[in-house]
Amino acid sequence: MRHFAEIRRFIAGTVVTMLLACAAVALTPAAPAQAAGTNYYVDCSAAANGTGTSDSPWNSLAGPNAKTFAPGDQLLLKRGTTCSGTLHPLGSGSAAGGSITIDAYGTGALPIIAGGGGTDAIYLHNQEYWEISNLEVTNTGAVKGANARRGVYAVLENYGTGNHYKISNLNVHDVNGNNSKEVDGSAGILFAVLGTTTPSAFNDVVIDGNTVANIARSGINMSSTWLCRPSVGCNNPAWTPWTGVVVKNNTVHDTDGDGIVVQMSKDALIEHNVVYNAAKGNSANAGIWAWDSDGTVIQYNEAYGTKKTSGNPDGQGFDVDYGQDGTIVQYNYSHDNEGGFLLFCGCGGGSRLSSNAVARYNVSENDRLRVVNMLGSQDSTFYNNTIYVPSGSTANIFEVSGAWNDLTLANNLIYNLGSGGYVYTTGQPASNFSWRNNLFHGNHPASEPTGNGNITGDPLLASPGSGGTGIGSVAGYQLTASSPAIGAGVVMPDNGGQDYWGSPVPSVCAPDIGADQFSSPSDATCLANENLGFEKGSLSAWSAWNSASVVNSGAHSGTYAARVGPSPASVEQFVPVAPRTTYRVSGWVKSAVAGEVMNIGVKNTGGLETVASASGTGWTFVSADFTTGAANGTVRLYCYKSTGSGNGYCDDLAVTPVKNHVINGNFESGHTVPWRNGDFSLTGTSSNGNAAGLANSSLSGSTLWQLIYTLKPSTTYRLSGAIRSQTAGTTTALEAKLYNGSAVTSASTTSSTYSKQSTTFTTGAGVTTARIYCHLVSGTGDGYCDEVTLTEQ
Repeated sequence: MRHFAEIRRFIAGTVVTMLLACAAVALTPAAPAQAAGTNYYVDCSAAANGTGTSDSPWNSLAGPNAKTFAPGDQLLLKRGTTCSGTLHPLGSGSAAGGSITIDAYGTGALPIIAGGGGTDAIYLHNQEYWEISNLEVTNTGAVKGANARRGVYAVLENYGTGNHYKISNLNVHDVNGNNSKEVDGSAGILFAVLGTTTPSAFNDVVIDGNTVANIARSGINMSSTWLCRPSVGCNNPAWTPWTGVVVKNNTVHDTDGDGIVVQMSKDALIEHNVVYNAAKGNSANAGIWAWDSDGTVIQYNEAYGTKKTSGNPDGQGFDVDYGQDGTIVQYNYSHDNEGGFLLFCGCGGGSRLSSNAVARYNVSENDRLRVVNMLGSQDSTFYNNTIYVPSGSTANIFEVSGAWNDLTLANNLIYNLGSGGYVYTTGQPASNFSWRNNLFHGNHPASEPTGNGNITGDPLLASPGSGGTGIGSVAGYQLTASSPAIGAGVVMPDNGGQDYWGSPVPSVCAPDIGADQFSSPSDATCLANENLGFEKGSLSAWSAWNSASVVNSGAHSGTYAARVGPSPASVEQFVPVAPRTTYRVSGWVKSAVAGEVMNIGVKNTGGLETVASASGTGWTFVSADFTTGAANGTVRLYCYKSTGSGNGYCDDLAVTPVKNHVINGNFESGHTVPWRNGDFSLTGTSSNGNAAGLANSSLSGSTLWQLIYTLKPSTTYRLSGAIRSQTAGTTTALEAKLYNGSAVTSASTTSSTYSKQSTTFTTGAGVTTARIYCHLVSGTGDGYCDEVTLTEQ
């Protein structure tokens, strides 16, 4: 049966000196519960300095700064007091002995650490297993911007991996540093990695429940010198990602720079935060975003009032910036941001890239200038969002400002009472974008997408335009019972499972349009109705061509299977898919006569027909991969016997989404990035969409090639695609090589018409990288490649 499998999971400042380093980073688990240790006390209102005991507390920060703390120790500051200067206690906790804790004691207001304009108010250097909570932190100098200033600063410098940091329930405010974006720039809370000799990274960082306000420049930020990989345009020092990063339940407001930024991380989580009045300074800033990070999830946040000054080209509430793969922006509320709701920024030129981003089930109200701004993202999707633009607004709903883009926009509810529309550039026309099953209401500019399941009409929202402050204030954007949005969407794979309000979202039945899943269709019923295993005992949902029936003996599984024959004969049906998405068609086949071929395949995909075949008399599993086109909401699935005298059988067919490890495999971004060796080596002679890759003798080695970094060791992969030669007899191939450069496998053609070709290879122990090629092997003219996929088998 068909099922939707998991298909994802997959600004640092100027670094003046970058040296090559190759050491690996070892990660350790989070710290256990706090172990027993010694308590030390600070009362900065005490008349005399003590020894750090409860009866004789230190009366300044000099005491704790001279102390090397041990695992399990606690440093407690008296409530209602103010300590001036920098708190820089020494020592580290441990996994076995527990963390070192800084906290408050007594009653009254939070104890204050007042940095007084120094570089830091709280400072940790090459230390780990620390938990800091329940403090008020300021760092105000006489002259704003005189130097870098931070509230809380944790830094690793040529250290390796630092483990377990928790910063919670702090009130960090009035840090008036400079506006530098250096790695160790100004921030309310900053984690940073410095140095170029030992690869270093943080593991298990939780920043929870803090208030960060009136900051120059960043509210909560992270940075590293170990940032380099092709997607950010440099190679050394090599990207060394942080792990276990969680930023949650924080309120950040009135920052000159960004509100919350996660950088150089893998699978970070940013959730339940509120950011407002960010980006007040005169440089490129946004509310909440990530950079040079993979698998970041940004959810349940509210961003509003982000500024867009004359020196700030951004000003959005949220941003999917370059150097990222697999960022997810979901269940957020964006409103009244001067630069708009969301920026997709694959900007920077060269090999810099943002890919496989998902923005879904968000609500945007009265975001200004341009609600969605495209500056570059490949193989990305924007679906089931609700956008409200009020009367009098001039904001464009969608605006392309440059770079390369491949974006699918599906199931979005766009309530446009303003005068703005949809703006594209010459190099990035409307055809680069796949608009599918969206609902448009209000103003209908000439640039509004039509066809492909897009509809117009009043969505009958409960109370549009009534959102206030607070992520729970948007009930007015829920559907009512007669809405034309109900059941009008296209199925999107791996859809997160729930809508903005937590209602279940179907994965087989057609969803509702917008951020609200009002209806409750049964996936089990919809799947059963597709009858992909023929267990209805009939050809229900299928169309038979010539001789075809259902038999109740010898099934692969269950009771029934389909019989087709004598040849030619088939059964076919349309099944739902998402546009510009990679799928696997699969099933079980057998023939009554040995050597007679049985086929399972798909057509009407937007590209070439894709087929998988076998000719044995026993049940054989067959599969092939394909990528849908920009307009697809369905494909035609079939079981087919083309020749021979005997019957053929098929059972348990499926069309399942799979992760394509190739980025820009269909070249629909209008650019070759991240394929290398030929900038804009494109042809309009495509098998799917508007563009294909072109390889010829003008390229070094006559190839376009791409490095794949996301593979697993000792795992089999299938490389497939549509290829052809301009000149018949010339050989064009798809090739794969392991990271060490040794040839592994290839699939080729000498035909002057496109055909689907595929080959498989298995990575070795410890091998996670491969190089794939579109190669003009021999002959004259050009070689063409399109619909290129690399999938795990």
